[in-house]
Amino acid sequence: MSTKFSLFMTLLLLIVFVACAPISRMESGANITLAGDQMQLDLGEGSETPSSTMGARTETEQGTPPDQEIVGACVRYSDEARLFISDLHGYCLRYPAEYDVATYGTNEVMFFEHSILNASDPNLRIDVRPTDGMTVEQAADQVAEAYAMPGEEPPRVEMTLDGEKAIALLRLSGQDPNRQVVVVHQGYLYSLVFVEMDTNQPEIVNQAEKLYNTVIQSFNFHPEGNLCLDCLQDGGEASDQNPQNAMISGLLQHDLCQSGRDGEPQPVTTPPGCVKDDSPQGTYHADGELSLTEPVIEGVVIALGQGECPSTGFAEATTISSNRSFTFSGLPAGTYCVSINPQLEPNFSILRPGMWTFPYITEEIIQTTVNLAPGEVNSMVNFGWDYQFKP
Repeated sequence: MSTKFSLFMTLLLLIVFVACAPISRMESGANITLAGDQMQLDLGEGSETPSSTMGARTETEQGTPPDQEIVGACVRYSDEARLFISDLHGYCLRYPAEYDVATYGTNEVMFFEHSILNASDPNLRIDVRPTDGMTVEQAADQVAEAYAMPGEEPPRVEMTLDGEKAIALLRLSGQDPNRQVVVVHQGYLYSLVFVEMDTNQPEIVNQAEKLYNTVIQSFNFHPEGNLCLDCLQDGGEASDQNPQNAMISGLLQHDLCQSGRDGEPQPVTTPPGCVKDDSPQGTYHADGELSLTEPVIEGVVIALGQGECPSTGFAEATTISSNRSFTFSGLPAGTYCVSINPQLEPNFSILRPGMWTFPYITEEIIQTTVNLAPGEVNSMVNFGWDYQFKP
């Protein structure tokens, strides 16, 4: 082998390593921060920190976002941030792990700390509605007219969110100080309203900046590119021609039933979320009607098998606290069995005592058979568990 060829192969391998290393190592939870005109990726202890000049412009004025093109995929769930995926409206983002999420109807999502009534900490509301022909500039004009301080024109900063022009409006008034980002995508207007609360308190300002930067730096319109829980996807469109890109995902939720705690007298009438049905649980158990307000159960191992149920051994996933508890991606077309065994650890310690209420009632292994066509995405494989001694 010639010396020139050896040098060429060495250089090629080095390029591949540099290009791929951030992707493979961000699965442990990377932190993205903006510093001047550099976007830094903190890959964790013991790793190098690559940076790239993004043509970003930052200003010293608090609250001014960088004027840059923001394109990319949401990083997976980590200790620092959670992953939110909206299949209905086709977007994905990360938000700080200390925040909770609530949905209102089909158009609105709110990110908040502790309670939606919390009037101390910054929060975020995302509203998605048809544009009815309105441009992003016209949407920004409407926001300015409704929220600007009397006699003032709010500062505007243009940016690009995943290829779409977006406009941030700063120093807006209202019940609380806020800034808003509007973007139009495929006939829908996405309005991101960041309520900043008390801008005179440094800790609140820092908290508001963390929420804003985490969301804006990750927001994109390719949720299908963020399904792998252990890697960073490239944000590209899924191809229906690839027989290996089918996916199964769903929720494992605590099916709530306010029937009283152990030792308390039985309710006289059927409580909300319950059905009257004598079982090992007692007179009442959860009704099996899952809603987005019911909490996700973390840490439970879900098994995937090939073929009709019962079948295991093909893959496993551990549920996380997200609006998509578990995901099996990169699957070839075929028939699969998704199951959860409450008798095996760590499931036993997390779930028992209790029973399954969705998709059917049982205390034993819960399982469901899923048939996938090439490239099909089935995100409705959900399970509900009712704890015996919890609401």
